[in-house]
Amino acid sequence: MVKLVVLLLLPFIEIPQELYLQHFPKEVVDSVYVECGVQAETEYKSDSGIGTDYLMADWAFGENLLDLSEYCINRALSGEIGDETLKADCMSLAANIFRQKGEFAKAIECAEECLLIDRAQDNAENISSSLNNIAGLYLMSGNPVEAKKYIDEALAIESGLKRSSYMAIRYGVASEIYLKLGELEKALSYANEAFALDSLAGNAVKMAVRRSQKAAVLMEQGKGDAAEYELEKALPVFLERNNQNSAAITYVQLGEIAAGKGNCHKAEKLFNEAIRICEGMNHVYMESRARKGLYNLYKGTDDAKALGHLEIYVELEKAMHDEKSAELLQSFSVKYDVLKKEQSIALQKEQIKWKNVMLSVLAVLLALISLLFYLSRKTIKVTREKNSILAKANLDKDRLLAIAQSNIPKEVKDEILSIADSAVEVPNVKMTRREQEIANLCAKGLLNKEIAEKLNISQRTVEVHKNNIFKKLGINNTVELVRYMQIIMREESK
Repeated sequence: MVKLVVLLLLPFIEIPQELYLQHFPKEVVDSVYVECGVQAETEYKSDSGIGTDYLMADWAFGENLLDLSEYCINRALSGEIGDETLKADCMSLAANIFRQKGEFAKAIECAEECLLIDRAQDNAENISSSLNNIAGLYLMSGNPVEAKKYIDEALAIESGLKRSSYMAIRYGVASEIYLKLGELEKALSYANEAFALDSLAGNAVKMAVRRSQKAAVLMEQGKGDAAEYELEKALPVFLERNNQNSAAITYVQLGEIAAGKGNCHKAEKLFNEAIRICEGMNHVYMESRARKGLYNLYKGTDDAKALGHLEIYVELEKAMHDEKSAELLQSFSVKYDVLKKEQSIALQKEQIKWKNVMLSVLAVLLALISLLFYLSRKTIKVTREKNSILAKANLDKDRLLAIAQSNIPKEVKDEILSIADSAVEVPNVKMTRREQEIANLCAKGLLNKEIAEKLNISQRTVEVHKNNIFKKLGINNTVELVRYMQIIMREESK
């Protein structure tokens, strides 16, 4: 029943056409949306519509479909959310989406809203997580001073929760923040604490990340050999796990260490490897850092190459500056629009009788729903009656043909055959091309899996089409569909 309701709503879900990507065509996205709707009906009940959009956005984010994910989460947040936990989940996901897109002002705004809900619910674990996320966002947006306030509180809360894996994460973020603030001893201490906790858990990837964080501090302290040791231990892990971002950072760090030691050939190779990875994943900051390293490397020995890398470095720096300026402007614009909207609502509240308006709208909706329900029931009843008449007529025809085979006078037999050959009225049911294909294959005895393989579609899509056919014919199962198609094919063969 829930699937049927979601399927009926699909035509009103106006997902922009450009969001249906080549690897995820409309049929797949619609199928996922149906599944999200079923899950939301169970988990979120009265907020099932918003829950559906949240689950859809979460799926799209996991598939790295950021535009589709942003579209769905914006639609979820545009509604009235009664469940505060669901609202916090939506805000947290929105923050992750905007972080991934590099829109840090929007990400921080959503994460702050999530933190307010967590504080209101007095959930220490969620508060710690939100504080850590906001600290990371402020760090990425170039504001370590503000980031420090949040990570210090997160560390204090997490120490009381006794969760070693989460404490390691908090220490790691703290190390990067204190490094930016120039408090190197504290930064190294936090990196070592994080590494120790991850070592106890045996998490190789996390240990490699902590080595990279330790190396960043050691490089600032001028301890190149110690930093190089940590990075050379971390790099194979990143490459084995295909962690491109961390690998690119490590290559740049190793290149800078090699350049500092005067090993120009090794530094050149490392910087070029970093650039290759950065270009593939559009990592502008690390590419600019590698280009700057190559410029300093070639300066005075190969001016042509040095100038080429300098030009690209300047372009990348300009692009990052323009992006940050646009982000600040967008942040101001969002805050201005919100303030303007709040003032407009405050002025209108005294003039509009919301209660009466909502009651009127509710009455109209109930009337429309009742009318649609009545028409739907009537249509199903008429269709079932037609199919019942059709089945009875064909049963009678089979009985007449059986009688005609017995030893009876020729004139009686001719009359019986004449009656049996008369046309049976078939209900006028219009199917789509795909529905007709699936109905024909069902009549041939193929199962859903076989139909899906033959038509190169998913089993879920086959089920969706069959449900539509059942609704049109007024039938309840595949057996009735096979019987109906056999009758149709018998009539068409005459």
